[in-house]
Amino acid sequence: MDPITLMLFIIAGGVLVGVCVHFIPASAVGAMSASTGIATGPSMLSFGAGLSGILSASFALETGPVAMLASGAAGSTLMVVLTILGGNLVNAFGTGVPPVSGQTASGQSVLGSSTKDAITGWEQKPFVTPGTDGHGMPVQTAISGAIGGIIGGLGGAMVFFGVHYLFVPITQETAAISGMIAAGIFLINCVLPAYTLVGKTEGMFDRKMLRIPKTFFSCLIVSTFLAVIIYSVSTYASMGAV
Repeated sequence: MDPITLMLFIIAGGVLVGVCVHFIPASAVGAMSASTGIATGPSMLSFGAGLSGILSASFALETGPVAMLASGAAGSTLMVVLTILGGNLVNAFGTGVPPVSGQTASGQSVLGSSTKDAITGWEQKPFVTPGTDGHGMPVQTAISGAIGGIIGGLGGAMVFFGVHYLFVPITQETAAISGMIAAGIFLINCVLPAYTLVGKTEGMFDRKMLRIPKTFFSCLIVSTFLAVIIYSVSTYASMGAV
């Protein structure tokens, strides 16, 4: 595959990684069941999911790009879904609160004034604990997290694919090096949306989804810059090897 196409894989993958963060329901105060979302920052949770995707993609490296990308998306999604399930079990049986969207309950999500879960139609408002902004991960945010896992895993696998084949002519340890570089690019593109989200997000039904264009362009610029650097390094190294 030609280097320009591989660079496009890195750029597109980096952008997908940044966009996926908006879909991951997470909140630092979620640890106290005081707001909707998984108990950690959206960027860090997305990075963890991305690492799972990159790892699963590396095992499918020899099976072709389609299977590798699918493996990356599946690995990342599985990590997010299991985390959501674990969080809901702790909330329900540990602290005794039901999964409920605080933003939807208050009529402040992208759904407008509706206070019902967008997927199930279940009413949210009566189940919010006073003094909190929701708790756990209701169905709509769980579905959003799964979609974010697919997008992030696909993006991470694309970055891994592009870096791997750019470095193939240089060294036999390409998979290990590509994994580390892909993880670095993933981390950078995960952190950038943090400046756009500024705190928690409930996923695709959160009003912060309207800020995706800012994340898109910032990740596009950074990913392009990184792709050019990786291409330059691989070209220089391959010339030295010759």
